[in-house]
Amino acid sequence: MLTSLLRTFFRSEISMMVAKVYIPVLFPLTFLICLVAIGLDQALGFSVLFPTPTNFVVAGITFITGAFLWLWTYEQLSRLGEGSPSPTAGRTMKLVDTGIYAYSRNPSLFGKLLGFIAVGFALNSLSFCFILTPLLLTGSLIEKVWRQEPQLVEIFGEDYLEYQRTVPLFIPWTFFFRKNK
Repeated sequence: MLTSLLRTFFRSEISMMVAKVYIPVLFPLTFLICLVAIGLDQALGFSVLFPTPTNFVVAGITFITGAFLWLWTYEQLSRLGEGSPSPTAGRTMKLVDTGIYAYSRNPSLFGKLLGFIAVGFALNSLSFCFILTPLLLTGSLIEKVWRQEPQLVEIFGEDYLEYQRTVPLFIPWTFFFRKNK
């Protein structure tokens, strides 16, 4: 599995997506959010989440877990979907509704969320983790519902509508609360 994850990361479509979107847009945006979080923590009188160096250990574990989940979801979309996880890099050709995608329609958000919140843990910022991260997650889920899901219905038709009816948007409730057969 590790080989497949690494192969996915080094595919030109994924590397180009990281180079075009993550590095020039998301990394600077995260830096700006860090500055806002520091200001909010000071203005609201928040103290630290964890004693140092515990915050760095928690951040490291959280980041590694997030990176693994993010790569796993992209590997599934690349291999099972026969394409790329991003429309800009050549979207998936097949609907992926098995594996990790059998439990959540947006499992890559978990990996990205963990990677993002790891920055908040490293920064030791309460406002980053408990104010700004939920706002970012909410905005991301709204974007998924309003922009991406109608595109997926257009591409995959009734198959996607059925998938939408049976698989949760984000939280994998069916994984935690399985029906007994």
